[in-house]
Amino acid sequence: MPTDERAARHPERSRASRRSVLIAVEPPSLQRLIEHVLHGESGLRVVGASTRSLSPANQAARLSPNVIVVNHRLQKHQGHVLVDLKRSSPGSTLILLTHSLAESAPPREADACLPEDAVVRQLLPMIRKTANRAADRTPPP
Repeated sequence: MPTDERAARHPERSRASRRSVLIAVEPPSLQRLIEHVLHGESGLRVVGASTRSLSPANQAARLSPNVIVVNHRLQKHQGHVLVDLKRSSPGSTLILLTHSLAESAPPREADACLPEDAVVRQLLPMIRKTANRAADRTPPP
């Protein structure tokens, strides 16, 4: 049976196994690129994206995503975004997009760093890897 048919018959199982992603980046063109890269990928769903009316930290607290993708540009516009995101959603994996490979050492709030120019090639594998690592650290219910 194709995956889509299985998901249609068991929507609760399909949703539960999918990793949720919050995109908190500037400029809007980068946000659209990330949404395009993630669109239709099995096991992932974008649950929110940054807007001018709602802070990323408020979205993270409300949505509790598995993964949050954020970049330095947002940090410049809205202050201490990384600290606020970790505080609002401590269980989320935080991927920081940087300007260059030279900035690849993550600050302590970020779980991983990725240069913005590598988004198309490397973001999806990084999300899968970091989300799986975070799931392994989650204690069973």
